[in-house]
Amino acid sequence: MSSPAYLMASLPMLELGDVPPLSMAEFRGRCEGVLDAPELEALDALLAGEECDDEFVREYQSRETQMRNVSGRLRAQAWGPEVRFAERSFSGYDVTFAKMIQDAFMKSNPLEKEQDIDRARFWLVDSLAGVGEGTIKHVYAYAIKLRICERWARLNDIAGDKAVINIINENDPAYRQE
Repeated sequence: MSSPAYLMASLPMLELGDVPPLSMAEFRGRCEGVLDAPELEALDALLAGEECDDEFVREYQSRETQMRNVSGRLRAQAWGPEVRFAERSFSGYDVTFAKMIQDAFMKSNPLEKEQDIDRARFWLVDSLAGVGEGTIKHVYAYAIKLRICERWARLNDIAGDKAVINIINENDPAYRQE
């Protein structure tokens, strides 16, 4: 029998920008034995971006498609009228989420843009999970938040400098080895 409320009660709170209190592997390990097999499969599908019959997973993936459509449309508009953009279909539409993504893309600072997009994702998973006791939806929301926090924890000046050097070197004909 599944016990998502028990699992949620044992997990520390997460806020955007927090250093993750546990790794995704540790989180997944805590889920085993507490969640049933279909819930674990849905969790894995959510994190892998794979299709799944779970309502939360379907809704989250639809909003990710909505976000890509909004961002793609805005980028195409910025590049000029000769650029065409074809949106992907998805179920439902969240006006608030779309507005949050549009506002994020209006930021000129790329770091602020990324932070606002992830803030929108935090809001989204909280919205999808709903208010109340720890349900399986809250476990899925926690997984998305933890993944976001892990990503931000990996970002630092050293990693950024290394990425820039790699891009420069990959585009330098004198450096490239063919």
